[in-house]
Amino acid sequence: MGNAILQELQEIKQLLALQKRVLNLNEFCTYTGISKAYAYHLTSTGKVKFYRPFGKMIYFDVEDVVEFLKQNAAETSNVKSKANKYFIEQLNK
Repeated sequence: MGNAILQELQEIKQLLALQKRVLNLNEFCTYTGISKAYAYHLTSTGKVKFYRPFGKMIYFDVEDVVEFLKQNAAETSNVKSKANKYFIEQLNK
């Protein structure tokens, strides 16, 4: 019982830490679900915007992270209806 409560408190603490405007690398990984290795890959290739104010540690603006995560939006079920309509039109020609 005590361990479950401690686990819940730890999860709440992590969620509250993610309410900040600027995230460090560990918080970025928790926020996005991305591994540290992949996060470093994204920064080294310039695919995600980051800041390095002190030369060593890297930081991420939450707004930049959200913008990065919203790239390449996937079409919803509307694609199926468009495809079906296209094929029906092709059959009718």
